[in-house]
Amino acid sequence: MFNKKRSFALVLVIVMMASLILSGCSSNSGTTTAAGSKYPEKPVNLVVWGSPGGGSDIFGRTLGKAAESILGKPIVVENKPGGGGATAMAFLAAEKADGYTSLAVTTNLVLTPLTKGTPNNFEDFDPVIMIGKDATMTIANFEGEFQSLEDVIRIGKERTLKWGTFGIGTTDHVAAAIFEKLTGITVDFVPFDGGGEAMAALLGGHIDLLNGNPSEVASQIEAEQLIGLGIYSEERLVKYSDVPTFAEFGYDIIVETWRGVVVPKGTPDDVKSKLYESFKAALEDPSMVKYYEDNDIVKEVLNGSEFNSFIIEQNEFFKTTLTEMGII
Repeated sequence: MFNKKRSFALVLVIVMMASLILSGCSSNSGTTTAAGSKYPEKPVNLVVWGSPGGGSDIFGRTLGKAAESILGKPIVVENKPGGGGATAMAFLAAEKADGYTSLAVTTNLVLTPLTKGTPNNFEDFDPVIMIGKDATMTIANFEGEFQSLEDVIRIGKERTLKWGTFGIGTTDHVAAAIFEKLTGITVDFVPFDGGGEAMAALLGGHIDLLNGNPSEVASQIEAEQLIGLGIYSEERLVKYSDVPTFAEFGYDIIVETWRGVVVPKGTPDDVKSKLYESFKAALEDPSMVKYYEDNDIVKEVLNGSEFNSFIIEQNEFFKTTLTEMGII
């Protein structure tokens, strides 16, 4: 009887010690994945779907640099231009859902699949964070024949305009296509893989017009190489207060670019939470504060769940709008 009691007591002690050890392990700081490893243990890739120098590239590199010290590992930006984001979406969809590859996205996340019928769409990814919205601007050569939207309409009815675009179904293309339909002008859309290539074509006189985000054209406008003709937003931008909205001319075209980050579908919740908190904290970094100010971006932060709901709403909005306009 005595031995049985002693054996029971010994087992009880062993169980208690094991519990304490496990408790101590679980109290360690850091994000631990289901496999038991801490995240992140290596550099994290942030894919952007624009070429170097474009709005998406500037966004990704600024955010990534600001977030890497908070995340605790380097964030490596990788350019995957092409197809209005289709190339980058296909790349991300094929990556492991482990948090080590993410994608900086814009409104093209819904526009490109709707207009091009790409094999991937927003449902293939898990949203992590939305950081804000920025406007789309129509630009032309500073000393060229296009000095106002009236010039665009007048000349566009006399001849076919060469309007640069980053692919059928991209934000810039949709805005211009709606304007074309409402005004009755004739446009030949010229596709480019990224902002740098398109900007060179515009400056070289190979195209007449281009739609871009303010971040893509700021230095050229300041240098009086390019001129802003119109903004596809409800109100004029603070930095470009002399550039009218399309609504001021009777064309109620609101096409803004929202920006955020997504990861492959099925990425663990704790990993997405770690990324969200890191990117959110990075928005307070001086470089990101300057990014918002320099590019007239409206700061609007949504977490993964909120961003997902917003994306679904945007998809329905553009699906209805583009169908009504005959674009899809």
